[in-house]
Amino acid sequence: MEMKKIILSKKTKVYIFAPAKIFTGGPELLHQLAYTITKKYKIDVKMVYLPITDTNPIHNNFEKYKIKFSNYIEDEKKNILIIPEHYQFLSYSLKFKKIRKILWWLSLDNYFGYKFRYEFSKTIRSIIKIPYNLIKIFNKLINYRFGIFTYQDFLKLFYKNFNLCNFKELSQIDYHFSQSSYAQNYLKKYFKDIKILSDFQRPEILNNYKKKLKKKKNLICYSNKSNLFIKQIKKHTNYKMIELAGFSNSQLINIFKKTKVYLDFGYHPGKDRMPREAVLFNNCVITNIKGSAKNNIDIPINRKYKFKESIVNLKNINLRISKIFKNYKTEIKNFKKYQNIVLKEKKKFYGDLDKIFIKM
Repeated sequence: MEMKKIILSKKTKVYIFAPAKIFTGGPELLHQLAYTITKKYKIDVKMVYLPITDTNPIHNNFEKYKIKFSNYIEDEKKNILIIPEHYQFLSYSLKFKKIRKILWWLSLDNYFGYKFRYEFSKTIRSIIKIPYNLIKIFNKLINYRFGIFTYQDFLKLFYKNFNLCNFKELSQIDYHFSQSSYAQNYLKKYFKDIKILSDFQRPEILNNYKKKLKKKKNLICYSNKSNLFIKQIKKHTNYKMIELAGFSNSQLINIFKKTKVYLDFGYHPGKDRMPREAVLFNNCVITNIKGSAKNNIDIPINRKYKFKESIVNLKNINLRISKIFKNYKTEIKNFKKYQNIVLKEKKKFYGDLDKIFIKM
């Protein structure tokens, strides 16, 4: 049975949890949502930053949204509390008994990571992780011939033995939204009618992507979230590679304008922001097949640009990069579909909200 629309009245107050003074992709999405609900439905929306502090908790990059914040939540049935998947936020929300609660799964793997860290002591975690550490040692000894088994892979395997519906912090939730098809597909066996609510690109990206350089260089940029397989790629290529870490927005944009290839061998806990940014600036995207990169909805690129993290694939990855550099004008055409999807994300976001909320 399909979920009924969530009723918003003139008296409804919406509270959205976010981490204090932190600027990353997740908090950006939470502020985007707050801004959009405020403008679209003309109701009172406030951010609630954790940990609660007397000083200004708003990161200066989010001041542009001009969203009010509060340290107090009015725990009434008419109101709504939107919670990201961070375990600390979910635990804190247990104190509120009447308010309608929405869990927005911005990622899947990060939930398991936070839960594991906060529910088990360091000693217990060390014991549970013994099989993972043994696999890690074995993988290193055989030079990762059969692929890389990550910490995130291990945690998903560990929590596969549990029923998520029985977790106290999840059983309190009234509605589940998923930012990615990856999370939705995993969670639908536990929770009914998980709605997709994705996101859209930042103004800084949308205002600059058309101002491309006339001539790009044979340069590779790669996500700093990529795992140790990226070190193997670096050893087997003669092309210059730029790690995307520690750059301002303008510096990041300037790198995307110069490079032709974007590599992302991270664990893809949700529909990642950086591959979408890279493709808008005419970068050919190459990924692994973990997390959201495994499906063709969250990262909709041809399968020939996705590789299993195995030592035997290093030659194929290098060949693919060389082909891109030699035939860049032809290769970049394969990413037109991905670019068009990214450019339509804002319109889709508004449409998704209309399927979820109704103003009375």
